[in-house]
Amino acid sequence: MKRKMLWSVVGYTAVIGAGLLTRHTAREAYRKAAGAAPPENPGRRDTRWREALVWGMASGALVGVARVVGHRLGEEARRRSERRRPRRALEHPGD
Repeated sequence: MKRKMLWSVVGYTAVIGAGLLTRHTAREAYRKAAGAAPPENPGRRDTRWREALVWGMASGALVGVARVVGHRLGEEARRRSERRRPRRALEHPGD
C-alpha cells in the first residue's frame, strides 16, 4: 500500500508541475508575442474580449495537454518500475 501511495504522490506532483510549468511558459510566450502581460482578470473593463478569449483558450488547452502528458508519463514510469521488481515482491504476504 505504501508503494501505491508513493506513486500517487509522484503522479500528482508530475501533473501539477507540468501544469504550472506550462502556464508559466505560456505567459512568457504571450508577453513576447503581444508585448504585454496576458489578461489575468477577463472581467476588468480594460480587457478586450478578443484578448480574454484568446488567452483563455490558449492557456486552457496548453495546460490541459500538459496535465495529460504528465499523467501518462507518470503512469508509464510506475508500470516500468513494477516490471523491474522481482515477481515475489509483487505478491502479498498472505497469498
